[in-house]
Amino acid sequence: MGGGDEMEQAVKLPVRLAVPALSESKVARLIVVAILYFMQGVPAGLSTVGISAWLAANGATPTEVGAFVGIALLPWSLKLVNGLLMDRFTFRPMGRRRVWIITAQAMMAIVLLAMAMVAPTVEQIGMLAVFCFALNLCATFNDVAVDGMAVDLVPDDERTMVNGLMAASQALGISAASFVAGQLLMSGDIASTALIFAAFVAIVSSVVVIFRERPGERLLPWSKGSASRECEERQHSAWLPIIAGIYRSIISPLTILFLMAVFLVQVNWAFIDAVSPTLAVQQLGWGSDQYSSFSAIVSLVAAVAVGLTSPLIVRLIGLRKAIGTLFVLVGSCAVIGGATFDSWQGDRTFMIVFAAQYVLSLLLMILLVVWAMRICNPAVAASQFALFMAVPNLARSVMSGNSGWLVESGGYAVTYYVVAAITLVALALCLLAKVGMSEAVPKAALPRDNPNI
Repeated sequence: MGGGDEMEQAVKLPVRLAVPALSESKVARLIVVAILYFMQGVPAGLSTVGISAWLAANGATPTEVGAFVGIALLPWSLKLVNGLLMDRFTFRPMGRRRVWIITAQAMMAIVLLAMAMVAPTVEQIGMLAVFCFALNLCATFNDVAVDGMAVDLVPDDERTMVNGLMAASQALGISAASFVAGQLLMSGDIASTALIFAAFVAIVSSVVVIFRERPGERLLPWSKGSASRECEERQHSAWLPIIAGIYRSIISPLTILFLMAVFLVQVNWAFIDAVSPTLAVQQLGWGSDQYSSFSAIVSLVAAVAVGLTSPLIVRLIGLRKAIGTLFVLVGSCAVIGGATFDSWQGDRTFMIVFAAQYVLSLLLMILLVVWAMRICNPAVAASQFALFMAVPNLARSVMSGNSGWLVESGGYAVTYYVVAAITLVALALCLLAKVGMSEAVPKAALPRDNPNI
């Protein structure tokens, strides 16, 4: 009878579902990375596609649209500051990155709520740029924290797959945000658009709260738990070791050449972000919703394509050959656009060139990120990787902001040719930097086995 009572008591006890820590579960890592990178795509899709196309459809000039996109994307060039803060400060009982991620997601929802309350009009481009700047600033804190967490927790043999998932998820976020924003802004109501996005961010972001970085850490600040051994060992308590680690990571001439190449190749994204909206809306006669929908479809296709093909490509031909081939293909897209522009009879060529340029540029960026992550030191991962990513993001912002005068002075065909020329220079620098070759990797960062370097 005693055994029966114990069984009855056990049945009455509540069943608690154990959520694995990210360090222990590959599936958990993939879920969290996918969600967080999807959420990073929301500010990008809203800023660079939805609102920029809306502005172009309501008479904004290429210079105005370029300036808006440049300001909106500027926070992505400040990621080094974010990384320094994260490597120096954190709430250790919750892990090295989680408190930053949760805070960034909450602030993103707050900024969107503020935008809904203020409801800036088309004529208030400056105010729209400020809100989008703040929104992207929140996204950059999320981005740097997730990147640092990936360097901390993701094994070497998962990194190509995880980087492909990152890019695919972000592209999906951009696609979804672009499409939804394009449809909502057709009514001209920025307030309801921002409010809907705020609710979406708040609901989806709550999912990541249930995952700890490592076992035994606190789920929330008031929960039970303690800092992990890895967190205590890797988290810095002074600025000098962080700065010294970053300095050592960039003094190599090969690293400097690599960063120069990554800077220049962002000219393709600047064209996509700041030139394509006015080209489609003002030259081809598209509506802002049509451009947003088309961009959303391309982003979706790109997300699926790069998510499936990036690990396979690296496995088949190696990282170095893949990067070189993609540089050539991206540059060729721009050459085709410039050579055929004056003979365009409709929008078919633009659609083909835009789609190819987007997919190939995204795939190229994934592989460059794989290399950047490959040479990071986990002790200063947030800062070092943030520096590596700040360089291309600064380029994207600066080039987007200055694209308008090139279009207005030289035309769209000339702009295509300039993109092609800069891309080829970036390829040359990448080859000089020995990207993808083992001798270019710091010895301390080399894994024990990785045949596809």
